[in-house]
Amino acid sequence: MPQYATLIYSTDVDWSLPEYAETTAEYGAFAEAAAAAIRGGAALYPTPTATTLHVDGGKGGEIVATDGPYAETKEALTGFYLIEADDLDAAIAIAATIPAAWDGTGRIEVRPTIDFSGGMG
Repeated sequence: MPQYATLIYSTDVDWSLPEYAETTAEYGAFAEAAAAAIRGGAALYPTPTATTLHVDGGKGGEIVATDGPYAETKEALTGFYLIEADDLDAAIAIAATIPAAWDGTGRIEVRPTIDFSGGMG
């Protein structure tokens, strides 16, 4: 069955703080309701905790790391779920119940994943 990454773009805050308990409870309710489809996921700490890197000179070159995200935006990637669904329409129906899709804080990007478990050739 196909899998889809549901990328959550919402307000860039530390969701582990007590003042966000009501919202995180909504995510808990979503996770319970969609448990049969969820294959993984996590909330992410705010973008200032991110490190962005690239390798100068190609493979094996110098690693250049900078603090923070790649781009400054109003909404940030704040979490994700990996879900399994029959097709894109079913994945969208599940993603529409993720709180950021309806609570006014952001958007959900639904993207199919590539299964390399059987090898790449």
